[in-house]
Amino acid sequence: MLDGEVTSRRWTVIVPVKSLASAKSRMAEEYSAPADLARAFLEDVLAAIADTAEVEQILIASHDPSVTHIARRHGARIIDDSGHEGINAAVTWAAGFAPAGTRIAVVVSDLPRLTSDSLSAALNAAQEHEVAFLADAEGTGTTMWMAGSLSAFPPHFGADSRVAHTAMGAVDLALIDPDPRVEPARRDADTLDALTADPSTLGPHTGRLVQDSRLIHVNP
Repeated sequence: MLDGEVTSRRWTVIVPVKSLASAKSRMAEEYSAPADLARAFLEDVLAAIADTAEVEQILIASHDPSVTHIARRHGARIIDDSGHEGINAAVTWAAGFAPAGTRIAVVVSDLPRLTSDSLSAALNAAQEHEVAFLADAEGTGTTMWMAGSLSAFPPHFGADSRVAHTAMGAVDLALIDPDPRVEPARRDADTLDALTADPSTLGPHTGRLVQDSRLIHVNP
């Protein structure tokens, strides 16, 4: 388990996943299959993480049994977060299972445009700081939070998380290191407009689902 500050350039990435059956509920009025969207997002996010050279291990904080087969397909380990309600408690619990000597990053699961290049750029930028985060494209939320030790936990995901993370002393990578390569890692998808903008940039699972009118439709 990680304990104290580390200097390794290797990362454990934690992906918190709530029940897929109830995920992306904000899209339920626009899409007929929001749970399928959440599943496609997760597939694309895990594929990008698994293909990132700096990542040593992927941990998924979840108690949804349907996530297990997806995790195995991408070499991820499930950490049962039952009894640890909310994203911040769940990822703090999961962080205790990180291999010794790795830094820890928390990556949200609704990043359908995430690529290994964008994640690599974000992790390398965060390497220079004990605690850092990546604000979302709107500049109010957070898509990634990175720490060099367990002492930095918990993060502060939730409403106005950018302000909360800045207040705790975390470095906003979008401000101090505006590397254009990280932009796909800032583009989460909670709304129809966010999802359908630049469809050619979507990951393969999400892209196929969005194009399949048998599974998803936009309500008039």
